[in-house]
Amino acid sequence: MPVYGFGGLAEYVTAPESAVIIKPNQISFEDGATLPMAAVTALQALRNGANIQKGQKVLIVGSSGGVGTFAIQLSKYFEAEVTGVCSSKNVRQTLSLGADYVIDYTKENFMKEGSITTLS
Repeated sequence: MPVYGFGGLAEYVTAPESAVIIKPNQISFEDGATLPMAAVTALQALRNGANIQKGQKVLIVGSSGGVGTFAIQLSKYFEAEVTGVCSSKNVRQTLSLGADYVIDYTKENFMKEGSITTLS
């Protein structure tokens, strides 16, 4: 995998043609600019940092945020068991992205054993 360096949040940047893709019409420029940063951050943390493997259990604190939403999907791609931690308003979203379990931190102390809920 080639390394291109920093500059993802720069106002202006140059890059080789092989490092860019055409933005799909359905995606806004704002989303197109931010999605790769969140996705790559999640991928680097899971694959490169944590060396995620099939069957592992992954806890994603902040599962409804930019990096967290990608971390859920990538963890499921790597066939891990996923528990997401989020607020009440984001429980359904976290489950819909593939989390096996969700801990609502507004209702339960996620540091306490036995605090996981699932979608029935």
